[in-house]
Amino acid sequence: MTDNETIIRISIPFKDQRATNAVKKQLCSLGNKIGLNIQPVFTSKKLEQVLKPNERKSSIVSQRNVVYYYKCDLSEADYVGFTTRHLHQRMAEHKAPTSSIGRHAQKHGTVKESQFKVLKKCKGKFDCFVNEMLFIKHRKPSLNKQSDSIRAKRFI
Repeated sequence: MTDNETIIRISIPFKDQRATNAVKKQLCSLGNKIGLNIQPVFTSKKLEQVLKPNERKSSIVSQRNVVYYYKCDLSEADYVGFTTRHLHQRMAEHKAPTSSIGRHAQKHGTVKESQFKVLKKCKGKFDCFVNEMLFIKHRKPSLNKQSDSIRAKRFI
């Protein structure tokens, strides 16, 4: 090998020693035929990839078209809302300080998945509007600004 000869390294996942030796021989043979120095670089999975458990979202956060209930762990504060998107998306928005739940959490702790529960699975947006309004009237949650769903009134 001369100084100006380029080495081409190819990353290949490590399987076992016998396969590794066979791949080395084939790449060396190919390199000789085309006049290049090809060197395999065998990589293995990192230990954390092998041992790390797959993170699964609970069934509550992957639900859509739901009326949900939030209850603070450290106070009597609660909230009723709805979403037509996945609940985990709406929960993430509630962590923002622009949300009534987010403002409350700044004083009383964090917003956690365990603080939410699904009150009703709905068929569509209108069904969510109506059920949100009914749950707000019944529960009278302290963090809700409205006494019923103003949006649902547009349909009536």
